[in-house]
Amino acid sequence: MSDSTKAIFLSYAHEDAAAATRIADALRGFGMEVWFDQNELRGGDSWDGKIRSQIRECALFLPVISANTQSRSEGYFRREWRLAVDRTHDMADGRAFLVPVVVDDTDEYAALVPEDFRRVQWTKLAGGVPTPEFVAQVKRLLDGKAMEAGRHRPAVAGVGDPGPASTKSATTKGIPRWTWGALTAVLVGVAVALFTTRSKSPETLDVKSSVLNVERSAAAPVAADKSIAVLPFADLSEARNSEYFSDGISEELLNVLAKVPGLRVAARTSAFFFKGKNLPITEIAQKLNVAYVVEGSVQRSGERVKITAQLIKAADGFHVWSDTFTRDLKDVFAVQEEIAGLIAKNLSLKLGVTSAAATVSVNPAAFELLLQGRQAWNLRTEEGYARAEEFLNRALALEPNFARAHAALADVWLVRDSSASLISLFGQRDSPAIRKILTQIERALALDPNSAEAYASLGNARWNNWQFAEATQALQRAIALNPNYASAHQWLGRVLLADGRVAEAEAALRRAAELDPLSHRILDNYSIALRAQGRFAESLAVNERALELKPDSVQAQAWKALDLSSLGRHAEAVVLARQVVQQELSYAVYAVEVFTRAGLKPEAEQIYAKLLASPEARLKPSALVRMGRHEEALAALDPAGQGVQDASELLFDAAYDPVRADPRFVNFLATLGLTEAHARAQAWRAAHPLPAPAKK
Repeated sequence: MSDSTKAIFLSYAHEDAAAATRIADALRGFGMEVWFDQNELRGGDSWDGKIRSQIRECALFLPVISANTQSRSEGYFRREWRLAVDRTHDMADGRAFLVPVVVDDTDEYAALVPEDFRRVQWTKLAGGVPTPEFVAQVKRLLDGKAMEAGRHRPAVAGVGDPGPASTKSATTKGIPRWTWGALTAVLVGVAVALFTTRSKSPETLDVKSSVLNVERSAAAPVAADKSIAVLPFADLSEARNSEYFSDGISEELLNVLAKVPGLRVAARTSAFFFKGKNLPITEIAQKLNVAYVVEGSVQRSGERVKITAQLIKAADGFHVWSDTFTRDLKDVFAVQEEIAGLIAKNLSLKLGVTSAAATVSVNPAAFELLLQGRQAWNLRTEEGYARAEEFLNRALALEPNFARAHAALADVWLVRDSSASLISLFGQRDSPAIRKILTQIERALALDPNSAEAYASLGNARWNNWQFAEATQALQRAIALNPNYASAHQWLGRVLLADGRVAEAEAALRRAAELDPLSHRILDNYSIALRAQGRFAESLAVNERALELKPDSVQAQAWKALDLSSLGRHAEAVVLARQVVQQELSYAVYAVEVFTRAGLKPEAEQIYAKLLASPEARLKPSALVRMGRHEEALAALDPAGQGVQDASELLFDAAYDPVRADPRFVNFLATLGLTEAHARAQAWRAAHPLPAPAKK
């Protein structure tokens, strides 16, 4: 216990251990002390005394409430709750102490909880998935920075739904309800993603992301003490021709650190964004929102490798630690664990669960081929995929039980086949291509059951096979193994959105953007969840940021055109939509919508004709519904041609509103297995009416 005046006590029923773990990991990841007892064999005077002492000394008490606590009329957690309430009787009014968290649909006013819990604002975290608003809120309360005045107002997503106004005192010994409302006004500019600097047009809200924007505003969150980025190590080989090797070592070290409990690690895309850029460490750390940076070099000579690493505190450039390691190449995995352990020790952290495959000796030639394969895969080109497949097959020929090479090969097939529309259509479910990928991933997991990367790939593959529940489970397992894996959060967000769970989807995609703020693909994916909620100005800001990072991203251009159109900025939207169509016809359906809204129906018809004559003709129903030709759209509905990545549009897009009640559309959704997802989405929309897109 480092400081009891800053500690948080997390109280939960053992059935909610997974949700409680997610909450604890998130808070620890931002430098907060969490007392979270995970002893399955509770009992004994010593243990009981420890719990009582912690409840007497903690700064905040977070009870986790759920259907599991509802179903148990007895349980030690109820004793913890009573002890916490008893402590409030000795506190001054207005002191923030109780922070109830509900992780499912348990109703606040029917919950079996102490009455004092109902006198304070509850936080709703679906599945125990923490949101940045929640983390920022707890951090603020822990630091004693709660506002001294304010008025009650609806809470922001992920912080809590105030429900019926309480008739109790507005200031209690928990967190006063007005405090949540007042803090919401502050957090809207900081949380989740974002948005505090002034945008370029008066038609757009002030929504530039304080998390993602290069110039952070004063309201932006300060980097947590336990946050780090691993920059690409320099290649010091004699011929300077082993960049793939030094990059691979950097990425391997990043992956090991990402599994350290309580440490937030910037994702590869963002950390590698600065490769070749001569920027000060302090500036890089500010852009990545991290407190520490790791840099180093790799020098390879035959079967020996020398790795030099140093840990730098970004605030003052102080070199906290540095060392040089010379090892046989076959022991490279073990030395990465050793380096990560020393870094964690210097940050007063401990390494988490280590995969057995992470420390075994490896065939040096196979490891080198793995690194070459991953470098080629990262190019995301047809040539790159072919080279990656060749390298990885050669690695597996040398080392048949090389789990990482099996997982990497599955990723090559997954991304390549998805890009080429060989998987992900409803009519392609259980095809030989997706079965081949799933078999490969299962082989990797059999060799390394604790591989977060393989579980994330499994979730992505299951999603592409229209298995939403299985995909969600695999991705949640990946995140449990590696909370810093941005792609797992990204894919989970897309799955949840396709399953009609928009609030949870937004939280997952927002988290991905926080972990990988310089990934244009994660950003434009995040915008999908914002647009589904009618938050067009915020979506526009995110897509503009994505285009700053990658100006030629056709997807981000298409999404930006939709945002501009929805905000009534039709002239700008039309210019951008024309560029999109010239580059990639698969996005023509969105251009058709932009032209139709702008009153350019002849141009919309022209693009529609081109679409029908292309390999993307399966998008005919989507184009027709966006043109307002509803009868033709309903007649053209074809489940086989529906892509899983577009499934969320069926649930949330206002263009489909005129046909939602039609039996043909209802049957179409039923065939796709989206009936329940659609019901969830429409229930959410009924409670959160979308603003109507602006028309010409």
